Parts: sequence; structure tokens; C-alpha cells
Amino acid sequence: MAIPLIQQIEEAARFTAVHAALAPEDESSVPWLLTGAVLMVQQSATLALAEAGAELPAMPGPGELVARIANADCLAQPYTAPMKPEHHRAFDTVIAARNSFMHPKPDGLALEAASLPAGLQVSVDLVRHLILTQPVRPSMVGDAHAASIRHSLELVETSVDFWKTVIRAA
Repeated sequence: MAIPLIQQIEEAARFTAVHAALAPEDESSVPWLLTGAVLMVQQSATLALAEAGAELPAMPGPGELVARIANADCLAQPYTAPMKPEHHRAFDTVIAARNSFMHPKPDGLALEAASLPAGLQVSVDLVRHLILTQPVRPSMVGDAHAASIRHSLELVETSVDFWKTVIRAA
């Protein structure tokens, strides 16, 4: 079965949006939200780098992919992702939280919720930049995929904004 990468990105964004909406009320959705956020960034970075003709390692991690899309030597301007050190740190927090879910420990999962919204926003911003705002090749994203991805990213942002408010109030 062959599923185009843009369709996978659309599905990952939709999955992430569903779990973003559930997370404030159901903490069991948080690990899946993190997993979806990291996956949609990995897929978007892979597509952008591939479209730019960049060499990709066989099994790049999400941090490595983000470092590459933020490096003008790998992804030329204006396609380079605008990342500041605090953006890298925020996304690394999401990666670490996702990894602690994907590699379970006998005592279960403990996440610091207050540290996650910033990294989730970085995830949304990266996908938006790479796929919607500044795609390497505009024809790589059809109108229907773009509309669906845009909608999903907006839903994730709404949930992240709500989550920030709830965490601050708690």
C-alpha cells in the first residue's frame, strides 16, 4: 500500500487535533497528542527536505530533522524554518515526553503539563511554515490537503491556548 506523504501529514494533523481537543478533559490523550505532534513535524520536515533535494539519513530522529530544516545550508531561505534556541528547547521537551510514552517505564508515565504547550505550538508553527506558508514546491500540497491541514492546526492551537489558560489558573 502506498500512501503519499502529504496524505500522511494530513492524517497526522487530524489525529493530533482530535487528541488536542480531548487532552484538557482526558489526560490519557496527552501522550497521543505528543505522538501526533512529533509525527506531523517529522513528516513535514521529511517532505520539505526531500522536495529541496536534501540528503536524508536512513532513520533521522525528530530533533535531527528539525535541526536540518532550521539550517539554511540544508533548507535554503525562504524555506528555512524560523527557529530560535527556545523553540528548539520547547520542541525537545515534547520529543522527550513522547519518548517517555513510547518507551514505557515500570512506574508509568509522569509528564510536566506546564512545559508542553510551548512545544506543541512550535510543532504547529513548523508544520504551518513547511506545508502551508512556505512550501518548497507549492504544488506538493493540493488545495484540499492544505485546507484540511490548516483546519487541524487551528484546532490544535485552540486547544493549546485553552490548555495554557487552564494550567495558569491551576
